[in-house]
Amino acid sequence: MRIAFWALAAALTNCASSPPPPAPKPAAPPRATPAPSKPPPARPAGTLYRDEVVAVVDGGLGRFLQKVEVEPSLKGGKFEGFRIVALRPQEFWRGVDLAPGDVVTSVNGMPIERETQAYDAFIALKTSERLTVNYLRSGAPRELVYRIVQR
Repeated sequence: MRIAFWALAAALTNCASSPPPPAPKPAAPPRATPAPSKPPPARPAGTLYRDEVVAVVDGGLGRFLQKVEVEPSLKGGKFEGFRIVALRPQEFWRGVDLAPGDVVTSVNGMPIERETQAYDAFIALKTSERLTVNYLRSGAPRELVYRIVQR
């Protein structure tokens, strides 16, 4: 604010003691601006691109788990699945029907109770033709299915 005040004061002082400004030059013709590039085509609903899946898997399970906070969910003292606590960043999960409170019970029909099982299910996505996530929402079973396709 202080800089803007002094700049304004200097401009007003200069206007009072200087000759009138020269007449403006005619404006140059506007430059042609390049047409905006088209955004990439939207991915077909219910699909994931193989190169994106491979990139996530190659990034590692640990890195993927930074995008989702989970905790074990037990029912009657037995492992039921992993309860989603938080999904972040939200943009990564946009359009995915998972929400905090959901309990993921399996991925592509593979159990995920042990760390090695979850890792095996994650690695298998590199060559799988689909991603199927079985989960519970308010105790009711649900299934999320994506075909994995070439771009």
